[in-house]
This record gives sequence, C-alpha cells and structure tokens, in this order.
Amino acid sequence: MIFPSHCKFIGVINRHIRPGYRPDDAIYFSSQYVLVFDAPDRCEVFEVESTGEGFIRRKNDARRISSAAETLVYPGLVDISNRADLLRRAVPLCTGGINTVVFQGIDRHYMFVKDPAAEALTTIEVHDVAPPDPAWLAYNVKKLVEAGMFGELMLAFEYHVLNLKDYEDSRRTTIFPCHASGLNGLFLDSLDEEPQGDVRLVGCNTSKLVFEARYPLKRYEHVNICPLSTRKPSKPFILRCCQSDKLGMTELNGVPGVVVHWGANPREIYEAVRTLAATIRKPEKGE
Repeated sequence: MIFPSHCKFIGVINRHIRPGYRPDDAIYFSSQYVLVFDAPDRCEVFEVESTGEGFIRRKNDARRISSAAETLVYPGLVDISNRADLLRRAVPLCTGGINTVVFQGIDRHYMFVKDPAAEALTTIEVHDVAPPDPAWLAYNVKKLVEAGMFGELMLAFEYHVLNLKDYEDSRRTTIFPCHASGLNGLFLDSLDEEPQGDVRLVGCNTSKLVFEARYPLKRYEHVNICPLSTRKPSKPFILRCCQSDKLGMTELNGVPGVVVHWGANPREIYEAVRTLAATIRKPEKGE
C-alpha cells in the first residue's frame, strides 16, 4: 500500500489548464508524488525524486505508479486528514482494474491511496452498557470518530453494548443501580426500605457492596454487569468503570486495553484512546 503521510508531499498538475507541462519540469522541494490530471475526473500518479537546493528543484526521476485507467478520482470533497476514513472509502472502490483512489480535500488539497489494505486499520472494541441511552462511552467514541479526531491513528471501532432492558422485570423484583436508566424495576439509589421476597441485583461490584452495606442480612441474586469483570475482548479495547483505582491501561483475556471512568468526558476518552493506540501501534515498514 502507498498512502502518503501528508498532502504536502503531493504535487498536482492539471494538463487541461496547463497544456505546456512537461514530465521533466522542476518540482517543489517536498514533492514525493505528482498527480497529473488530463481532466477533472482522469488522473495518473507518479512517484518522483529531485535533487538540488531551495524550494524548486530538478526532477531526477518520475515513475508512473498508477495509470489513468487504474486510478479513480473520488467524487466530492472529503476530510483528507482522516486517514482511516479515506482507507475505508478506498478499499471497496478498488475493483475491476482500479488500484488507486485520489481524494480532494475540503481545503482543496489532495491525497491518494494505492493498493488500499483494510488490515492497515487496527480495530478497537468499545464495551459499554445502556440504558441510559445512548451508551455514554460508545456515543462519545462515535462523535470523536465523526470529528476525525482519530483519523491519523488508522483505527476502526467495534461497539459491544450490553442492553439492560434484557433484565427488566414486570414483577419489579429486579434492582438496577440507578433510576436514570428508566428501566422497569427497582433502583438501588432510591430504595427506602429493604426489598421483599426473592430479588435480583443487576449491577457492578460497587452496586453489590452498596446493597450489602444497606441490607447485610438480605439474600439476593447478583448479576454482575461490570465490563471490566465480565467481558472477554479478542481485540484491544476501551471500557468504563466506576472505580477510580481501576482506571488506565490494563489487560483482559491477555488483550491490552484502557479503562476510563464511568462519567469520563470526551477529552478524557480521546486521550485514553490515543494512549491505547500508542501502546498497540503497528510499526511502520522499515522501523
């Protein structure tokens, strides 16, 4: 896969507005690739080398790496800083002889991907619980992805959200941690007296400790829903927990991950994902 790290390494020539262009013309010092357009929707891609000093340098070599027949110019403008999104867009387009996709950015700069490889993306599992809806961690990760905050990290996300509605009980013998969930049942944060009969507590280890502190003699069934205690991720992961001493990098099922607080804000979630990404980063070719 060829995927330049920045648009500053890509020069652009438009033959339809610059008919006098010659392949041996000098190039800008930072150019490593040149896109040559014969028409707005028709382009060739060259890898170039230059020598000399200063801003404008002599072109030593120009090797065509994708012909016009092999290159698709993506319709519309995109955020070319979001590399993960570009790769996701390019992969399904490279069929029937197409091996390169050229993108134009909202800022009118260009980027391209040749021989896009989906495996270049690292998948992170997002484990969460709902309601309240939307699930707070998953919601914020999606917002950050949409904003392009992780674009250069080449990440993909899988969302695994436990639905507490599966535990609702019309007989109101199930106790949930908080009334904010709006579930059909009882709530640990608003019990005024010891619940009667057979009861089931659906909550984390903290809920268990709180229940036993308030009703030490009451027998009950505990269904542990804490992601940190119950999930078995197969890929790097992020999840949330209400116990501050559990926050930070961790490992579950032999898989690295990161834990944020139950009420983590978007900045904290962003920083946690970046910390995890730095830990699991795939080495670039040649490193």
